[in-house]
Amino acid sequence: MQLSEELARAFASMGRLLDDFQGEELSRPDFTVLVRLAPKDPTGEPVRSRDLARSEGLDPSTMSRRLASLADRGLVAREPDPADGRAHLLTLTDAGCEAVRRERARRVTLVTDALDGWDDPDRAELARLLSQLTDSLETRRAQRRPAGRAR
Repeated sequence: MQLSEELARAFASMGRLLDDFQGEELSRPDFTVLVRLAPKDPTGEPVRSRDLARSEGLDPSTMSRRLASLADRGLVAREPDPADGRAHLLTLTDAGCEAVRRERARRVTLVTDALDGWDDPDRAELARLLSQLTDSLETRRAQRRPAGRAR
């Protein structure tokens, strides 16, 4: 099998595993949105709904419905954007941060369990190669991103 087919197979298997052992409160799409809102540092800036929809490749109305659901569940806070009264700035609530932390831990456990029979050098090599692949893909995406679609 080609590398791209093996990667597609691995990602599909991971998706099925995540679905089979779904977390209590977050679907995969919910988690994806919350991770985008999770601050990388304590001074993380709020995100606009439109920008989040664009970065995820979703229609703004689809993103709006997802965000409304997350806000109703107390995971996301929406505040009016002072620069544009029609837009909202989004941040994770403390409950949203905790939900992301729990889901990340759940995912780590699923992957760790899957690698249970692997020796340490193989695990380290897999991590190194996946990091290298991710860096290459992100660089390529940045080079090919159309004008006006910067994040």
